Amino acid sequence: MPKASAVSVLIVDDQQSMRGICKYILTQLGFKDIIEAKSGRDALTKLEKTSVDLIISDWNMDDVDGLTLLKVIRKHPRTQALPFIMATGRSDKEQVKEAIECGVNNYIIKPFDAATMKKRIEAVIGALS
Repeated sequence: MPKASAVSVLIVDDQQSMRGICKYILTQLGFKDIIEAKSGRDALTKLEKTSVDLIISDWNMDDVDGLTLLKVIRKHPRTQALPFIMATGRSDKEQVKEAIECGVNNYIIKPFDAATMKKRIEAVIGALS
């Protein structure tokens, strides 16, 4: 059982308000090591300098979107097994299917609350202690 405070999380979203909400929820769940990225490109730059245990990324972003970020992460040996949760405002079955084919571990529909976020994270990394 991983301890939330020992898990580092990278939040990727081009909207500062969504990063803030996500960070607030993660903090409520006990996470302390939270890194924010404002785009897929920003996330890739941060991943070159530091390692994380979990990525929660928005799908729709300018520059490098969440699906492209996922594809790049899955191709790199150091990050290919990194747990990845996709956040999206749409529950489009085709979109979800595409993300699964590209190796996403789970997805969450926005808006979400702390209980939903906890369930999605635990489904990917195991029950939090």
